[in-house]
Amino acid sequence: MPNPEALPTLAERVEAMENFMQQFLLLVELEPELTRENIGAWMELCSHSARAHGLQTTRQALAMTHLRARLLGPSLDIERVTPGAWLS
Repeated sequence: MPNPEALPTLAERVEAMENFMQQFLLLVELEPELTRENIGAWMELCSHSARAHGLQTTRQALAMTHLRARLLGPSLDIERVTPGAWLS
């Protein structure tokens, strides 16, 4: 039985990315004003639903948590530009 506390394997990380892309594309279709907060909340909602329905293992949840932290962490923060303003 795999250790649920061990870091996700490469295969688990790839699967998490595939799941994220599916969730992200659905979000893009539904949410006109995307923010990092919206994306994070959506990912958490999808993961919670998957766990509640027995569709996500503990290790898959861990992989998604690591992915969320990497994708939405402060190191990827961008400056929001006022619509119509020039970038300098």
